[in-house]
Amino acid sequence: MYIRKRNILLLTFIIVLSLPALATQFDVDEETNEVIEKEEEPDIPNVDESESLLSNVVSDVNKTLTNFYNHVTSANITAENRTQSGNETRKLVKCKEIVYEGTEDIEVEIINGTHLAKLLQIKPDITSRDVEADCILVLFFARACPFSAHAAPHFNALARAYPNIKLVALDALKYHGINAQYGIVGVPTLKMFHNGRPVGKFNGTEYNIQSFSKFVHAITGQYPLELLVTSKDFQGPVSSVVEKDTDYFLVLSWLFIIVCSIYYFMQSKWWKMIVEMVQNNWRESEAQHEHND
Repeated sequence: MYIRKRNILLLTFIIVLSLPALATQFDVDEETNEVIEKEEEPDIPNVDESESLLSNVVSDVNKTLTNFYNHVTSANITAENRTQSGNETRKLVKCKEIVYEGTEDIEVEIINGTHLAKLLQIKPDITSRDVEADCILVLFFARACPFSAHAAPHFNALARAYPNIKLVALDALKYHGINAQYGIVGVPTLKMFHNGRPVGKFNGTEYNIQSFSKFVHAITGQYPLELLVTSKDFQGPVSSVVEKDTDYFLVLSWLFIIVCSIYYFMQSKWWKMIVEMVQNNWRESEAQHEHND
């Protein structure tokens, strides 16, 4: 009985002593868990902070797009201002009035290189486009060129539309020196001259009377009297029929290329190999022929 009471007292004493330790251990573990939970908790923004971040991004994008739009708009305005100022500062040429006789027809004149050089003589006392001078519109064409044949009737009709401008045509294949002098690299080519000086070159792709009229008006400021192509314009002076003509300069060029190719081939090792092969075969055939005899 005593032992039993003793054991009960001892067990009670042990339980009493262990209660603070258990309480302390529980408190420590609970605090550690709380600390761990606080440390492991990620920094996740709440709804208000996410909306604020998204609004900042959208605001930055809007600002960037606005700056880009303003930059492009200012560049376009600058380009338009430059084009407008360039058109305003460009001076139109003044053409001298041409007096025709009563029976003289207004038509295109086909000339040669010497006559063109006389027409394009520069008068030293005329130094500006504001001073009246002879305006000459030159068509460089070729009889064998289909584009020249297509442009011919429209150019013939253009002479009646602008009586104060002298229209002439030159066969570019017959006068190669003229091409180099005036920078003609293809036909048909339309160039305007004022006092013998070039003031404009037609760069259009449509060879018709409307395009030619716009080109002349842009340089001289003159308006056409009429824009009508008649059946007579297809007959001349500039022919609208493609004529096959032998280009002797082209033939000589091909002959020169062929001769140079043969010469350089004879200087190569391939030619020597072919010559040696032929000589060896010839000697073998002669030796075989003598053996048979």
